[in-house]
Amino acid sequence: MKIRKIDIDWKKVGSAVKEFFIALGRGELLTRMRVDKLFPYILYLFLLGCISIWMSYHAEQTMLKVQKNSSTLRTLKIYNAQKTYEIVALDRIATVEKMLEEAGSEVKAPEKPADRLK
Repeated sequence: MKIRKIDIDWKKVGSAVKEFFIALGRGELLTRMRVDKLFPYILYLFLLGCISIWMSYHAEQTMLKVQKNSSTLRTLKIYNAQKTYEIVALDRIATVEKMLEEAGSEVKAPEKPADRLK
């Protein structure tokens, strides 16, 4: 196997680099690369990217609302349990009598069962 020496024309490479930077400075680089034919596809990809970002943003906002609502729901469940306990405690006759005494009422629970009229 024989190794061949590759001759590089450094003048052409230098002029190509020079032309590249000149086109880049003038804003003609993409036109020279014929990217203008791909403009509809680039626009389509940009639109899809924007939609993806928008949907991710809204999904994140929804998850934030769910977290806030779940913490509020936990607090309200505790509050509901406390109020239920208080209401059940008020259902006892002894508690009602005690509340009536504290209010200064003369009403008391009946001491004998009610008489039935015929």
